[in-house]
Amino acid sequence: MSKPALHKFVSTFLASTLLASSAFAEGIKVYPVPPAPSPAEIDAAAHVLGNSLNKPITGAAQEPAVVGGERPPSLEALQAVRAGRSDPGLGLEPGREDTLYSAALSFGAQGGLAARSFAINDMLRRYEPTLDKSYDFNSVVLPLGGGRTLLRPPVVTQGQLAFALGDNAQVARETDCVYQITREAQLASAPPNWRAYLVRNWKAPTRPHDAVLPRTEQEAAYWNKWVAEGWAQGEKQAVEIFLSDLGRLQRDIVGMARFRVLLRAGLVEHPKVAFQNSIVNGGRDELRAGDRIVRITDQPGLQADARRWAPKRHGPCPK
Repeated sequence: MSKPALHKFVSTFLASTLLASSAFAEGIKVYPVPPAPSPAEIDAAAHVLGNSLNKPITGAAQEPAVVGGERPPSLEALQAVRAGRSDPGLGLEPGREDTLYSAALSFGAQGGLAARSFAINDMLRRYEPTLDKSYDFNSVVLPLGGGRTLLRPPVVTQGQLAFALGDNAQVARETDCVYQITREAQLASAPPNWRAYLVRNWKAPTRPHDAVLPRTEQEAAYWNKWVAEGWAQGEKQAVEIFLSDLGRLQRDIVGMARFRVLLRAGLVEHPKVAFQNSIVNGGRDELRAGDRIVRITDQPGLQADARRWAPKRHGPCPK
């Protein structure tokens, strides 16, 4: 995703986190899950759906839907939870403040996390076409031998203008750029998908035991305050998780693309892959025909070979 598009996407998301809980609950549009195709429809579209780069099973779903769970309860619903037995008193019972605070904070945090995760998934639904284009891993995965097995390239990170001091500040090192393989190459049957990074599941908040729920009017007032405090913490946590996931997605797709660039420049090795083909094997209870085993025998390594390095052609830091 380009920096302007990424900034617009993140800015739009951060702006949405400022919505009031009631407005958030009323303004979200829940999109229905489309019905599953009939067997006749699957057979009719078999030549389209049987994509060897994804799932080889005819009629298998090509892309997962943005789902997560049922609509979570609102902040007001959590604040309205009461014990089965009420007390006509007005005060805060001795020794119950800490218990009530812990229960309210935890209950509210669970609700805030679920509610904000639900809102994030709704936002992702609206941005699906943009995300499909911006985070298309099909351009970075590598096919292997014409079969269904794909190679997910290693993730290569890049740092620039590194500076380090050592030996009691008697030695300094200046580096224009530093490359590091942070994740090894992997075999897969399908390219990565941004949904696996960004779509989150949640569960409904667990109702606390009646013993820790408010029983008096003053306890109810404290309960409402502390549940709201926990709710805010839960929403903040959901935002932090999303931004962390988004950063991981950006790092992986850029790192895989960087590997392809370095591979073309001769600055990194290609993973060594071995194939074992069998016309038929097995026997008795199971027989496998046209069987092929693909195995990565050696992970790629960066090439510190000055003869392959051409600064005038590649620049100080190939990207």
